[in-house]
Amino acid sequence: MHIEGNLITQVQLEEIIAMAKPCNLKGARLYGARLYGANLKDANLEGANLKGVNLCGANLKGARLYGANLKDAYLEGANLKAANLAGANLKDAYLEGANLTGANLEGANLEGANLEGANLCAAYLKGANLAGVNLKDANLEGANLEGAYLYGAYLEGAKGIMSLSIPGMSSRGDILFAVNHVGCLMVKFGYFYGDREEFEQHVQNKYGTTSEQGILYAGVIQLLHVWEKLAPSM
Repeated sequence: MHIEGNLITQVQLEEIIAMAKPCNLKGARLYGARLYGANLKDANLEGANLKGVNLCGANLKGARLYGANLKDAYLEGANLKAANLAGANLKDAYLEGANLTGANLEGANLEGANLEGANLCAAYLKGANLAGVNLKDANLEGANLEGAYLYGAYLEGAKGIMSLSIPGMSSRGDILFAVNHVGCLMVKFGYFYGDREEFEQHVQNKYGTTSEQGILYAGVIQLLHVWEKLAPSM
């Protein structure tokens, strides 16, 4: 059967999964398919259209999902360990509790995705779009976040990300988050997101160096310098 670019029915899909290990679904149009708990270990799903597909609890360990469309897909509790998701579209996907240990997510679009409690330990997220992502209680220890975009991301409770809250820092009670990228420390605080040097300039422009707020932030910046030096070994 020629799969690439064709719409695969549920019956055909089940036959392919049952017959071939690992199965080849490269470029297949699978939107609406029911793949709850399916064994797709090492499967080739490059460029496949999996928009809105139910993959809850599925085994996608080592799967090739390069450039796949997983927008609005349900991946709660799925095993994506060491999967290749480079350039994939995961916008608004549901990934609560998913295992993404060592997964390649370079350049992937995860805008608005829910990754609460997900395991992203040692994941490769270089240049990924994480705008508005829910990373509450996620594990990002050892993850590569070089050039990743975290504007609007929810980071409370995330492991591998440093957080700081000091009374008087923000009237809104904002928490400062510091993320270790390769070569620099990125800072997210309220509406601000930039590297440590840009944060220093932002604070100086807004509060100066002699005001009460300016003095408070000077101490915070000193702490960021210490964190930046320690980050590679943390």
